[in-house]
Amino acid sequence: MSKGTILYIGGFELPDKNAAANRVMANAKILTKLGYSIVFIGIDRNLSYRNEFQYSKQEFEGFTCWNIPYPNNNKEWLKYLTSVDLFSDVIREYRDIKAVICYNYQAVAFERIRRYCRENSIKIISDCTEWYGGTEGSLIFKALKYLDTTFRMKVINKKVDSLIVVSDYLASYYNNKNSIVIPTLINMLNKKEPIYANNKVTKLVYAGVPFRLGKPLKDRNLAKDRLDLAILILYNSFKVGIDFQFDIYGITREQYLEVLPRDKSMLDELEHRVIFHGRKSNEEIQRMIRIADFSLLIRDDNRTTKAGFPTKFTESINCNVPVITTKTSDLHKYLIDGKNGFFIDVNNNNQDLQKFIDILSLEADQINKMKEFCYNSDIFNLENWTDEVKLIL
Repeated sequence: MSKGTILYIGGFELPDKNAAANRVMANAKILTKLGYSIVFIGIDRNLSYRNEFQYSKQEFEGFTCWNIPYPNNNKEWLKYLTSVDLFSDVIREYRDIKAVICYNYQAVAFERIRRYCRENSIKIISDCTEWYGGTEGSLIFKALKYLDTTFRMKVINKKVDSLIVVSDYLASYYNNKNSIVIPTLINMLNKKEPIYANNKVTKLVYAGVPFRLGKPLKDRNLAKDRLDLAILILYNSFKVGIDFQFDIYGITREQYLEVLPRDKSMLDELEHRVIFHGRKSNEEIQRMIRIADFSLLIRDDNRTTKAGFPTKFTESINCNVPVITTKTSDLHKYLIDGKNGFFIDVNNNNQDLQKFIDILSLEADQINKMKEFCYNSDIFNLENWTDEVKLIL
C-alpha cells in the first residue's frame, strides 16, 4: 500500500532526454522503494503554447508524467517562469499528496508552490543541483537569470522544509537546513559487463553540450565543460607524437566552430583524431561510451562546478569506463586515481601534459583492470541513499 503521492516538478524531459531526467528518475526509484507513488510534471518540446491543449500526460516505467510546452519566445518564457496552472490542475487529481519536490525550479513559480504547500500542510522540498554564475545572452536575459537564481538560492531554498543537494558545497551553504547530499545518479536497468580495450589507439569520449550554442563565446570561462581545453591538451599530445581518437557526442563540428571559431586550425590539423557526431539517442551514447577506453571531462574550478555534480562522470562509471577529469565538485569522494580514473590539473600545463601522455600510453591490460574496477564498484547504487532520503520524509 502506498504511503502517499509525491509530486516531482521541474524542467526535465522524461524519460531520458536530458541530464535532469536521469537524476529525477533515479531519485524517484529511491522514493518508490520507500513506498511512495511518484507523479512528475516536466516539459515536452513537441508541445506548443499556441495550441489550445497546452499539456500532455504519459505513462512509463510505472510513473505518470504531465508535461508543459518548452518556451520559445519572451511571452512564453514569462508564462513559464511564473505560471503554476498545470501544478494547480494536477494537484487536484490526487487526494494523498504528501510532498512536492521542485527541481531547480524557476523562482516566482517555486515561491507560489511553496506557499500553497504551506497553506495545505504539504511538505515542500527543493532538489538543488546547480548554482550558475555569469552567463551569455542579452543584458535582459542575464539580469532575469541573475534575479531568478539569486531569489531561489538565497531566499526560497532557505524557506523549504527539506533540501536534496548534489554536493557538499551546497550542503555547507545550507548548513542549518534539513538537507541530504545525493550526487547525480542514473537508473541503469541492467548493469552490463565491461567491453574490454582492443582499440588500435586510445579511444576517448565526451557526451554533452559544453556551452550555449548559436553564437561566439566571448569568455571561455563561462563554458560549463571546457571541451576546448580537452581538445587543446589532445593537440599538445599529438604534437609530441601521441595518437588517439576523441569522439564527441552532442554537438557537430559546425556548432563547435560557430561558438569557438579560433579553434578551426587546431581541429583541421588533428583531422580524423577528433570526430564530432552531433546529437544521438541516450541509448546510442551509452553504447559508444562503453566501447571507449576513457571518458574525458575538463571543467574549471569555480562556484558553478563546485555546486554541481557531473552526470557524465556517473554515466561513464556505470558504463564501466574510467574518467579523466579535473578535481571539481565532490569527485574526490568517488574517483580513485589510477583505479577508476585520473585527475589532471589544467592549471599546470607541464605536469598536466606529461601525466596525460602517460595515461594515453597505458597498455590494454592496464585499462581493462580499470574497467573491471568500475564494473565491480558499487558507488552509484541507488540503494546507497535510501536511508538518507528517509530523513527528509
